[in-house]
Amino acid sequence: MNLSVIISVYNYLDLLEKCLFSVYRQAVQPDEIILSDDGSEEDIIGFFQVQKEKTSIPMILVRQEHQQFRAARVRNNGVSVCNSEILAFLDQDIIIPKNYLLSIKNELTIGRFLSGYPVRLSKDQTEKLTFEVIEQNNWNAILTEAQKKKIIKQYRKDYLSYVLCKYLPFVEHGAKMRGGVSAIFRNDFEAVNGYDENYIGWGNEDDDLGKRLHALGRIGFNFVLSQLPLHQYHQPYHNKGERKNSGYSKSRRNEIFPNNYRCQKGLNSKRNDLYILK
Repeated sequence: MNLSVIISVYNYLDLLEKCLFSVYRQAVQPDEIILSDDGSEEDIIGFFQVQKEKTSIPMILVRQEHQQFRAARVRNNGVSVCNSEILAFLDQDIIIPKNYLLSIKNELTIGRFLSGYPVRLSKDQTEKLTFEVIEQNNWNAILTEAQKKKIIKQYRKDYLSYVLCKYLPFVEHGAKMRGGVSAIFRNDFEAVNGYDENYIGWGNEDDDLGKRLHALGRIGFNFVLSQLPLHQYHQPYHNKGERKNSGYSKSRRNEIFPNNYRCQKGLNSKRNDLYILK
């Protein structure tokens, strides 16, 4: 099956450069890379043109005008221009180890969507995450034992949730959707009409998609116990974790159930405003 890597972008091109560097070095190469930009102020077009010269992997840039934080629409924009059966979503601040995409191909099976859990690096650790470290695929050089234990703990929690959800229909979810480190069959993404673009501002769009996928009969599975993605440090997009979409999310929760899992404003929305560069 073909696989597209869809990377959400908004400024921080220095972080994106390292993200792409890790994608280029995958043991299993993606069939295409989509950079889906939320109207960066930094020179994303110039950056894109430079990056295209560094890889033989087909690459597309799709851009929307920046209005507010619109992660849901950004991800749908990326899917709207890609051509693969497997959608692997990354955020631009994520670094992936060399067998990450191989793990996706091995673990994404019928009835699942995949959701990882990244190691959150400190500012100091992010500075130590050099291109050489990424090339060597040597996360042990920078991770602490506490960080490794946290990942194992989360994996066990997610696995238990997956098993319970698979065999006990009243359990609400398996591994929660974490959009920046996830993978979904395109058919499943289209069936629920992608991300709900009514989520504007930081937070809750992943929870909503995960709940709708569960209503479709898909269970989240954590696939990154050995292939740990790293989250590079940067200033957050939110204000102390404030979720602007909490009210809308609560109202939607009671409206999602089997046979009613599509959002109204999603992947099928018009995108006449997009700038697309190949």
